[in-house]
Amino acid sequence: MGLERQIKISEAVFTVVDLETTGGVQPENSIIEICAIKVQGGRVLDVCDTLVNPHIPIPYFISQYTGITNDMVGSAPAIKEILPKFLNLVSGTVFVAHNVPFDFGFINMELAKNGYEKIENRWLCTLRLARRLLPKQQRANLGELSAYFGIQIQNRHRARGDSDATVKVLYELINLAREQHGVEDIEDLLSLQFRAIRHFKKEPRHFQKLRRETIANIPAKSGVYLMKSDGGDVLYVGKSKNLKARVSSYFNQNTDRAEKVNELVSYVRKIDYILTGTELEALLLESKLIKLHRPRYNTLLKRYRSYPFIRLTAHDFPKLEIAADLQKDGAEYFGPFSSMDVVSDVLEILNRHFLLRNCSDQDFRKNRTCIYLDLKRCLAPCDDGPLKEQKYKEEIMRVRNFLSGRDPEILVLMAEKMKVLAEEQRYEEASETKSKIKSLRRVFYRQASITASVNENNVVILLPSEKYSDACKEFVLLFVRFGRLVAETKVLDDDVLSLGEFIGHIYFNGHAAPLESTKEQIDEMQILAGWIYRNRTSLSCLYVRPEHRLSSLHEELVERMTKLSSLSIPELQKELGVSDETELS
Repeated sequence: MGLERQIKISEAVFTVVDLETTGGVQPENSIIEICAIKVQGGRVLDVCDTLVNPHIPIPYFISQYTGITNDMVGSAPAIKEILPKFLNLVSGTVFVAHNVPFDFGFINMELAKNGYEKIENRWLCTLRLARRLLPKQQRANLGELSAYFGIQIQNRHRARGDSDATVKVLYELINLAREQHGVEDIEDLLSLQFRAIRHFKKEPRHFQKLRRETIANIPAKSGVYLMKSDGGDVLYVGKSKNLKARVSSYFNQNTDRAEKVNELVSYVRKIDYILTGTELEALLLESKLIKLHRPRYNTLLKRYRSYPFIRLTAHDFPKLEIAADLQKDGAEYFGPFSSMDVVSDVLEILNRHFLLRNCSDQDFRKNRTCIYLDLKRCLAPCDDGPLKEQKYKEEIMRVRNFLSGRDPEILVLMAEKMKVLAEEQRYEEASETKSKIKSLRRVFYRQASITASVNENNVVILLPSEKYSDACKEFVLLFVRFGRLVAETKVLDDDVLSLGEFIGHIYFNGHAAPLESTKEQIDEMQILAGWIYRNRTSLSCLYVRPEHRLSSLHEELVERMTKLSSLSIPELQKELGVSDETELS
């Protein structure tokens, strides 16, 4: 290919390829779908994306796996018709795939079958690269890597969906290669995928001093640690349930560490720590400190991300829409959601299954029905009448219940639809429906822990403390007000009787829900929601409802604590483990 060493990665042109085939790289097998995306500096230059007629039957298990059927490829072009465009697209570029030997080998086999010379492009395997840059990532398949980087794959196991994901994974790995190894040139990147991992290195001199003078005094408790240079610059911020064990792990002799970590610990001369009552408090503090100090070796959490919400507008007949943030508009907000892709999927399903209006407020004021009524997609509240108003209120309540994770009816209906599509051999539609169900389960399994819109998100979370035993019934109580953690305390089972005044100051202080939230506050909401989801089998939630009064809430909390304290540890684990009723099998 004639690539020169001085070519920067940002200037290099890659062709990212993914194939769907009838089987392995054997002459009897053929390509059934191909996608090649030509990119430079993250920008797409050209795309070749098409189904391929293999002129042999597609095995049943391949159709099940990919959703591609014989009917779908019947009118598709043969591979010999596609190869000229593919060769033109890939010419002079670096061939990229996730597991290059398969895709590269299959392409060359098809070229040979059809009278072409094999391609000899330089290649880059994102699988090999990931195993070197992410040695602690046990599984490096495309799905696991995409999840690691927060990449959502549309149409998994289809050539275009997997190619799009591989492009994103490629550039995430390039960023890691720059940060961990200072790689800037294409030749260095290509050679990195073949570099052997060194298992043992001579211990730096300052390790022993840090272990003796600093790490020996760090307690085995939950908290946040700050690694600093000799000049006091914060190099890295981390958190752990056990600070001593976590910090010690960086400085153990002959530990197999990533090169970026080796570089970090070579500069560390001071370690500070801040104790926190719980892992959740440590998570929140870690996020704030990373954004405050922007440490060189923290690759994540340096900026406040934008998390979208679903907004139920402040209108006599409200509608649903996506909101980039919380505003002073009197609306109800549900979220935050992890990405725009997820919230768009949720809104599409809401509009398909519920009969709320889609029109603008200006059109609504014209008091004329529209096509959505004819399509039976709207209750048409613009057509005046008390009966319509009551039905619309009932529909709004159904939407609230669904968004709060309390009503899984739609997910059940979608699962039934998926089975029907599969039975009718409409595998592509069934696969798309399955993907949406999976996404929604993940969202609403978590939303059920949040219970309502941000405006009403008030909950007391109970979980056993690290000291909990049959002889010491100590609990951690976390108090969430308007979606944010505002207080926490540790109490023995008898102490809960004295918490009345404390609870009153939090939930019955006369404060209204905030009209808007900062990015920092929304970030806290997302961290809190994620923590609740991950720990859903080891905690109990007591929701503060609008009808609660201080006495009734305190009474329910006492009853909940009394019940949990009466259980043996195995019984308690079982009780907490089944506390979530929203997951569908």
